[in-house]
Order: sequence, then structure tokens, then C-alpha cells
Amino acid sequence: MKREIREKLELIEQKMLKSPNKDGSRFLYRRERMIRYKLIFRGITQKRLAKELNLTESYITRLINGERYSQDFEIFLEKNLEIHYGFI
Repeated sequence: MKREIREKLELIEQKMLKSPNKDGSRFLYRRERMIRYKLIFRGITQKRLAKELNLTESYITRLINGERYSQDFEIFLEKNLEIHYGFI
């Protein structure tokens, strides 16, 4: 179990190295990191999320990075991932 968690955390760190927010907005960086963390630990892939929201995978990536906005995505974050901006 600990090994699986460690591997998941390493995966998040690898993805965050490519983040466009790494040297930019702290809020967007922390938001992206939290979203990626919750998606991985809930077992939700970007492909599955894109299918659920009827969006493309590349658009989902932009939503996660904070480059784009979608009300449906924000509702998904609050209801399914329990991400509230007051705690980021």
C-alpha cells in the first residue's frame, strides 16, 4: 500500500515538473497540484473525465492548468473531488 502511494506521488511530481504554473501563479500551481492529486487517488483519468464532461482531453488539461474555465468542471471539482478554494 505504501509503495502504491509513493508511486502515485512520484507521478504527480513528474506531471508538476511540466506545469506552466510552476514559475507563475502560486494559486494556480497549488490548485493544479490538488486537482491532479485528487484525480489520481480517486482513480479518475483525464480520458474518463473528458468523456463525462463531453470535452476533449487537451481541454481538460487546460482546465486543470487554469488556462481555461468551465462551469461544469468547477462543479465537478466541488462535488466529486471536494475541492473548495478556501482550503488551497
